[in-house]
Amino acid sequence: MVSLVALFWLLVALFAVIGAMRGWSKELLVTSALVLGLFLNAILESYVGPYRDAVTSAQPMTRFLVLGGLLVGLSFFGYQSPNLPQLQPKVVRERLEEMLLGFVLGGLNGYLLIGSLWFYLDKAGYPLNLVLRPEDGSALANQIQSMVQFMPPAVLPIPYVYFAVGIVFVLVIVVFV
Repeated sequence: MVSLVALFWLLVALFAVIGAMRGWSKELLVTSALVLGLFLNAILESYVGPYRDAVTSAQPMTRFLVLGGLLVGLSFFGYQSPNLPQLQPKVVRERLEEMLLGFVLGGLNGYLLIGSLWFYLDKAGYPLNLVLRPEDGSALANQIQSMVQFMPPAVLPIPYVYFAVGIVFVLVIVVFV
């Protein structure tokens, strides 16, 4: 059995390695897709009444699947970025720099995706049979609770997610235009 903390860091490291192999320009597109997903989840839950009512009254597993499904779907399409050969001379300066920046952005993408899924899973009360909630009061439960409060949906509530969308939009415009 693997703890959620170890699995989280293992997956963030895996995303970082994938980011180093793909390069920072493609990872920036994934980052923008993930920030858009966080933005949509926050906006839909806060300002769209029928959606909020449906998600709030849904079973915990359905709530997790809806919130996580939107994020996973957008990240999937972010990772399916096209090959843009006309941007290669502008984007690729040095292979080492591209790999290091890709590593950092890949780790950020892992944190955004896996951390958000973990946050939604915790908020739903761990409705999956594959994931067991640790005993209350144990060291692992305390560590998980202290980590969950620093996951993306908790760190980027409504006013801050607007700034995140703006920053990502500016970065995409600067890099690709």
